[in-house]
Amino acid sequence: MNYHLMIDEKFIDDFIADAERAAPGNNTYLVSLYTPEPRYTRSPLITYVKSVERYWFDHIAASLSDNDRVFIHWLDRRVYRILLALPPHITTGIFCWMGDLVTTPLYLFDKDILEPQSYAFFRKYKKGKFQPFAHHGKLKNALLRLRHIYRRLHAPAEWRTKKKVMQRLDLFFHWSEIDYRWVEERYPGFGAAFVYFFYGVGTQSIASGTVRTAPGGEKPVTIWLGNSATIENNHFEALDALSGLQNENIEIICPLSYGEPVDSKYTTDVIRKGHALFGNRFRPLLEFLDRDNYYALFERVDFVVMNHIRSQAAGNIFAFLAAGKPLFMNEKSSLYRLLIEKRIPNVDTIRHLQSLSFKEMTAKPDNHEALQNLLDERQKEANLKKHLG
Repeated sequence: MNYHLMIDEKFIDDFIADAERAAPGNNTYLVSLYTPEPRYTRSPLITYVKSVERYWFDHIAASLSDNDRVFIHWLDRRVYRILLALPPHITTGIFCWMGDLVTTPLYLFDKDILEPQSYAFFRKYKKGKFQPFAHHGKLKNALLRLRHIYRRLHAPAEWRTKKKVMQRLDLFFHWSEIDYRWVEERYPGFGAAFVYFFYGVGTQSIASGTVRTAPGGEKPVTIWLGNSATIENNHFEALDALSGLQNENIEIICPLSYGEPVDSKYTTDVIRKGHALFGNRFRPLLEFLDRDNYYALFERVDFVVMNHIRSQAAGNIFAFLAAGKPLFMNEKSSLYRLLIEKRIPNVDTIRHLQSLSFKEMTAKPDNHEALQNLLDERQKEANLKKHLG
């Protein structure tokens, strides 16, 4: 049996569909649920648990067999004890998103993934600080503050434990060996084998060639900025890079419905800066949309700006490439380096934005064949059958 320890996230249902094609009936899916109802997952095969650790030791640990395997789909403190208690002959793996390895604990890698303005904001308002939210209420905020203090005090011990957990992993499922090397450099003793894999992002349902034939006229040029209300988007620097277009006929769609709450200091400051530079042409997306409605917005987009340094927003980026959208990225991004290595057409750096014309910014790339080479469905399917079957 394959045991998958998961969280309630957007790509989990797609993974379950892939896993059932590769190894039907040979998988158990445990999703840790921290809300009254699932927000993103719908699969009937999921077992929802409030404490995956308690459920594991009460219902599964004693009955493990030699052929069972354990796979992590988000590595955080809730699964550490499970992995470290496994017998050495039990195969373990991580289907890696990178966020769980880069941003927890963030204080170790903040300078690696944040540009100067964003880092200054992080230092002032976030690093080591507790941020209450009005929607939590006074009692819940008080309890969360106590938890925050506890976690700060135990952060060094957590880091030592996390390194041991990483040393326990046998397989590292991911689509970028550049990220794999990043992990090797920062986690001493990490020796899991790289296995090619990517989460399904629904790109097969996106029509390519939807870029408008010519910008200008009565319709504004539509720019898509970032993927979430998280500081790793480096929104402040990206908005500055776009400021040279203040006098142009543009609109900026900025998704902020995912990540930090709408009333967070970060989200409100990004909106404030966007409105200061672009007025009502800066359009924050504050309501969560299902994937079909989210991707439907792509049709009006002329080009995309993603200013992440760490591997993030891969699903969005692959979807935009499938839709034929020109892409501008942070040149320090591991994903940018991968796209350049794979010769994906019309991918450029954000620092070139101010030196390009609208015609150059919105040129139609033909990404179909190159993207197929990057997202190799056959290799992914073969690897899932090998390691889950």
